[in-house]
Amino acid sequence: MIGATPDSPYLGRMMIYLRPLVLLLLITLPAYLSAAPRAYMLDAEETEIGFRYTLGGVETSGTMPLQSAALSIDFAQLERTRISVTLDASRARTVLPLAESALKGTSVLDAARFPTIQFMSDRVTADGAGARMTGQLTVRGQTLPVTLNARFFRLPDRAPEDLSELVIILEGRLSRSAFGASGFPDLVSDPVDLRIRATIRLVE
Repeated sequence: MIGATPDSPYLGRMMIYLRPLVLLLLITLPAYLSAAPRAYMLDAEETEIGFRYTLGGVETSGTMPLQSAALSIDFAQLERTRISVTLDASRARTVLPLAESALKGTSVLDAARFPTIQFMSDRVTADGAGARMTGQLTVRGQTLPVTLNARFFRLPDRAPEDLSELVIILEGRLSRSAFGASGFPDLVSDPVDLRIRATIRLVE
């Protein structure tokens, strides 16, 4: 199945979803079945890390830059895939300057004491046209299990077996109060939606 990603010019090209990509590997590339997971590097220049929340009843958004990432992906046996991502909480940005200051303050991210946010996957399983990724998320020094939805896309001008450059999208929702980031409960929603969209390239 070939599908287009509709919400960004960066991804608004025809790409192939994860499940057909995995099936193609199983059928046409049996060597992948015995191959070890393959290391990928994340292109920080082509990475967008965004979060959405409600402020005073109005949906708003922000961004957070990538600090580091390590990816080891096995498309034939997804359970062997491992992904870890570290975000720079001290450089978080929102569309409202006052909200940005509050976000990094002691009652929310407390970025002065906890300048990074880390995610490390425990297990990845196929799920429809994508994958479900369970792992550990650390915010404000507290680590809790979370589940992210993952989708992988291949650029349309590449051969079916060419997995050297892919786009990955990770999405999920978390409760900020569960991590102790509970400031301003009367103004700011507890659920926060996270979305990471990145280009990854095979390490030769």
